[in-house]
Amino acid sequence: MKRTLWLAGLGLGLVAVAPAQGSSFGYPSNAALRVGAAYPLDGTTRNAVNNFIGVGFDYFLEKSLFGEGETTISIDWLGKSGSGAKGNAFPIMLNQRFYNGPELEAGGGRTYWFAGAGVAVMDVTSTDTVWAIRGGVGKEFGPNIFGELTFIYSDDAAGARATSIGAYVGYRF
Repeated sequence: MKRTLWLAGLGLGLVAVAPAQGSSFGYPSNAALRVGAAYPLDGTTRNAVNNFIGVGFDYFLEKSLFGEGETTISIDWLGKSGSGAKGNAFPIMLNQRFYNGPELEAGGGRTYWFAGAGVAVMDVTSTDTVWAIRGGVGKEFGPNIFGELTFIYSDDAAGARATSIGAYVGYRF
C-alpha cells in the first residue's frame, strides 16, 4: 500500500509540473488542488474509517467533451491517515463541469455542477479496482479559490465502497 501511495503522489507531482497555458486572470487553465473531508455512507467502510481525509487534483483538458463547460481528469485520495494502513480509496474520474453564468470575471462568483465516471481503487478490506461515479456542485470565490460539495458512488470491493459525501476547498493554479 505504501508503494501505491508513493506512486500516486509521484503521478500527481508529474502532472502538476506540466506546462500550463495562462489566462487573462493570471492562472493557468489546467490544474487545481482540492483539500477537505468526506463522510463514508457505506457501513463497512464507515466501520473501518470514521471519516475520510480528502485530497484531490484536477487536470483541465484543453478541449471540452461538450460545447459548454470544461472537461477534467480528477485523481482523489480518500483516507483515514497517511500511514499506508488499510482505509483508503483512490477515485480516478473523467468529469465535465457545467457553469451557471458568464465567463469568470475579476471578482469571481460563478457556480457550476459536475458529473464524472471512472474507477476507484479501494483499499479498505482488501485491494480492488471498481467502477465509480462522481457528481456535485461548486462555487468560484475568486479567480483562484473555489469550494465544492461532492458525492461519490462506487461498486462493491470485498464488502466496502467509496460511496461518500464530501466538502472541499480548492485552489486553481
